[in-house]
Amino acid sequence: MILTVIKSRQERDWFDIDAPDDYPVLQLKEMLGMRVYGEAPRAGQQYILEGKFPDGLWFTIRDQQNIAEAGLREGCLVRLQRAFSTTDEEAPVYGRRNLFQDGTIEGIGE
Repeated sequence: MILTVIKSRQERDWFDIDAPDDYPVLQLKEMLGMRVYGEAPRAGQQYILEGKFPDGLWFTIRDQQNIAEAGLREGCLVRLQRAFSTTDEEAPVYGRRNLFQDGTIEGIGE
């Protein structure tokens, strides 16, 4: 399957890869880490891989799957982010907020 790898926040810098459906996610992360960042991960460094359908929202891709089991399909976008941790356990993501939001925080800036 052909996946588009996004390298920048503005989604302007990208490249396509062709990977078999049964390619393990862990190996994909390692390969993309070398290609995107130009180096193998250092001690305590992990990669977070996310996928997205062209008109969808980003979702986290777990290591224990292959790319088809993770829900990726032909034409999906993927992005890789560096994460630093002292443990191999992945922290849950409960929600996301925009960095800049309209309005004020109660009691501040009024």
